[in-house]
Amino acid sequence: MATAVDVSRHLQCPICKNLFEDPVSTVCGHSFCQRCLEQHISTSDQQCPLCKESIYTKPSVNVALKTLLQQFLQMQMADLSLYTGERGEIPCNVCEENLTSRAVKSCLTCLLSYCERHLKRHQSLSRHRGHKLVSPVERLDEKACPAHGRPLELYCKREKRLICTLCVKTGEDVISIETERERREAEQQNIIKGLESMTNQSENKLEDLQNTVTKYQVQIDREQREIKEVFAEVMDVVRRAEVELLIPLEDGRRRLDKEMAEKTQQIQKEILKYREIIDHLNQNKKEEDDMVFLQSDWLEVEPSVPAEVKDDWTVSIDTELKFGSMRNINSSALASIRTQLENLCSFEIRRIQRFSVDVILDEETAHLSLEVSQEGKSVRDNGNVHYISGGPGQFDLVGGILGKLQIMSGRAFWVVEVGEKTSWELGVLRENANRKGKVSYKPEEGYWAIVLCDSNLYGAFEDPPLQLHLSTKPQKVGVFVDYEDALVSFYNMDNLSHIYSFTQCDFNETLRPYFNPHPNKDGNNSLPMTICSVNPDDIFI
Repeated sequence: MATAVDVSRHLQCPICKNLFEDPVSTVCGHSFCQRCLEQHISTSDQQCPLCKESIYTKPSVNVALKTLLQQFLQMQMADLSLYTGERGEIPCNVCEENLTSRAVKSCLTCLLSYCERHLKRHQSLSRHRGHKLVSPVERLDEKACPAHGRPLELYCKREKRLICTLCVKTGEDVISIETERERREAEQQNIIKGLESMTNQSENKLEDLQNTVTKYQVQIDREQREIKEVFAEVMDVVRRAEVELLIPLEDGRRRLDKEMAEKTQQIQKEILKYREIIDHLNQNKKEEDDMVFLQSDWLEVEPSVPAEVKDDWTVSIDTELKFGSMRNINSSALASIRTQLENLCSFEIRRIQRFSVDVILDEETAHLSLEVSQEGKSVRDNGNVHYISGGPGQFDLVGGILGKLQIMSGRAFWVVEVGEKTSWELGVLRENANRKGKVSYKPEEGYWAIVLCDSNLYGAFEDPPLQLHLSTKPQKVGVFVDYEDALVSFYNMDNLSHIYSFTQCDFNETLRPYFNPHPNKDGNNSLPMTICSVNPDDIFI
């Protein structure tokens, strides 16, 4: 082993102190790494770094030295792995300069780095047992106090910096770096916990977002499928109507072709007959003998020649019976199409439910004959007649009441249960719409509402009023307002169908929900109107 170390001393570059890499030799006989010598020559005079003799020619590779180095490395590879040779490796500060071992630990107390061999010596001394050993540190000088050269082993809390024992001043709050580390580790652990909590919350939010997106994607896919099915049915209705209307025309075409063929054959026979007579008469005209000419049978032919062509060879199509069929088919097809398109209303209702709002009845606006439930969700007429005008915001002649909700923008949706009531009014009105005396139910007066009278007579308060024809009696009515789109729509929530919509409404100011349960006469129509809760999640059902 000693021989290998002795040889290695002669295989080191005098410039970089490492084993030769591509060794070259100068004229003076000294050897260097090719790269080291070229860098030396480029930054100084062309002289040998050792003897200062001038270098006039480019040094050539020392083949013998290169071969020796290769053989040495092959024989000593296992042992040389202990020594530094790669740039960036940290050397042992105790080893001899000629062949320095690679450091395995650095002592923050001694401010030295040790190889495996010297580390054992360091640890064997009892006075070194309290020293802190860490992975090799490249610049240990930075671990020393710049003023005193002592290890930085204390922490000044006032100045918030590391100091040595000689830096301590009287009255300063000084702790060991281990204590400060424990404190900071505790702080870092709290930060880590906080960040982990935030990470978990973010992951949960991401999961919720993904679940929400998945729900919407399912909804979109389902609605696309249902819409395609609806329009497939519509197209099928149109195709059936087309076929039904075309069948009589095709029948007429066949009858026309048949009649045309028959009459063409008849006409052609007549033409042939006339041509034969013409030929016979033309032949008779050529007779030179007068007696023979007069004795010919042309007189027998003359009676068979008509004075004019009969007008019974025309053709026609009987369309009189088809007008009613066309009207019936048109009416039936349109009815079927309306029925199919009405199925799209369920998509609309599912979507508007996301704009559900909490509506509470405002007792301060109620007519004196109305009873409002304690939670403000139900109202009924108590059957008593009042002749007191009430407060300035109350209805005094019309038995109405407003909701506290104020709509100044956006969209709002709520559902009202009317049950088996025989009459009621429901809608929205402007904040400043008239509530005193006889109310004019018109959009231009600030009212957008629908009404039920006499159990089955429905209407919309347009100008003039419009009667509505509903196929079923709604038990629950949905009200939807789109302020920006100037729209108020009503829906039958039992069968998810559209009742009526006011469009191009002139809102201009705050809107409020409007309710009127209509008078309770001797127990008739005594049932309340009740505001229902709406679950936005129902749109995914």
